[in-house]
Amino acid sequence: MNLKQLKAKGGIVDSLPVKKEVSWTHLDSKSGKEVTDTFTLHIRRQSFGVIERLFAQGETEQSRNASYIAASVTLGAEGAEALSYDDAYSLEPTLGFVILNAVNEVNGTGGCAAKN
Repeated sequence: MNLKQLKAKGGIVDSLPVKKEVSWTHLDSKSGKEVTDTFTLHIRRQSFGVIERLFAQGETEQSRNASYIAASVTLGAEGAEALSYDDAYSLEPTLGFVILNAVNEVNGTGGCAAKN
């Protein structure tokens, strides 16, 4: 395979986001009853180099998974709302794992889950 073929087959990551529908089951803060919300995430596919940098063993105090989510996910109908690191870090845990699983599915990084 040559470089042109590799690019044609998707071997070089493009910047187009992937729409991914997710469902989050949680307790409603007002009624106390369990509800399920279904919504669409816009997930950027990350290159090998970006993923390697995000999960490198460094001296950073930041959560690697929150960094991965913030680097990958946008919200809103058109995916125009960025999810900041602070927002990703503050996600309710079950929602955080729903989003992280979607990011892992899109990027083929399921084996990288739950690295802090």
